[in-house]
Amino acid sequence: MEKLQLKPNVTSRPTNLNLIMLFDKEKGVMYELNETASSIISTLTSTPKNIEEIIEIISKDYNDDKNQIAEDIKEFIADFITIGLLEKMSV
Repeated sequence: MEKLQLKPNVTSRPTNLNLIMLFDKEKGVMYELNETASSIISTLTSTPKNIEEIIEIISKDYNDDKNQIAEDIKEFIADFITIGLLEKMSV
């Protein structure tokens, strides 16, 4: 099963507003994440997780349709893989 993690060239740190900033050291680009994106990334800062684990964790925090939450998370992850902030790893 594949798990997701921040790429080694990406560091994260919390902001004063309890959001997360990501810094891509290879590109020299900083990303300030919104609340939802910060929640998703915070699930990955301690240990890699598979997409189902991320969906389960995030779904507990939001009173919304779980299928819509899952689709939004999958889209977010695909975008962050494309721009080089997340990577898949085989376990």
